[in-house]
Amino acid sequence: VVLNNSANFGLPVSQMVFHGNPLGLSIQVIVIIFQNLLSYTYGLMNSVSVHTKSAKGAIREFLKNPIIYALLLGFLLQAASFDIPLFLWTPIDNIASAFIAIALITLGAQSAYLKITHFPLPLILSLIGRLILSPSIAFLIILMLGLEGPVAQGLFIASSFPTSRNSALFALEYDNHPEYAAQAVLMSTVFSCITVTLVVYLSKILF
Repeated sequence: VVLNNSANFGLPVSQMVFHGNPLGLSIQVIVIIFQNLLSYTYGLMNSVSVHTKSAKGAIREFLKNPIIYALLLGFLLQAASFDIPLFLWTPIDNIASAFIAIALITLGAQSAYLKITHFPLPLILSLIGRLILSPSIAFLIILMLGLEGPVAQGLFIASSFPTSRNSALFALEYDNHPEYAAQAVLMSTVFSCITVTLVVYLSKILF
């Protein structure tokens, strides 16, 4: 419920909705940055905690993940304004470009063996929380802050995207109910075709 697919789902939607409006698209880019930080901190910590009951053990498992050190290295290089040589950057960029494809193939492989004969209560609550409660809460916060125009529209739309594929990948990696996580990602993506369309329409009317 907490992590949403703000990048490879949300960015194309925002590009379509805010075509010719860089402010609205910039809001989505900022949301992506926060979602990535949340995914690789809270999301990762939540997944590794299945292997241990103690906080110390969970932190130890968390620190074993190379993503943490890659994030720290990225922040340091950015802060130092260090330019990575082209002969190193080209293969790094190519590998990074393949990540979404690999993630979607992995999710597809997980989903291929799913047998959704009924909707268990946790899955239903997850779908309601991600697709209905999240934009509803975002709407109330936007009203309280007095936001309007493209900023309000961008934040409202960004709150409606389906569950992040990273949730399924982390669950598979750490054996933390991977089938349920894959179901949540798959079904929220399917139903988001309806809910995201409705939120985009409402954003134009309300803001």
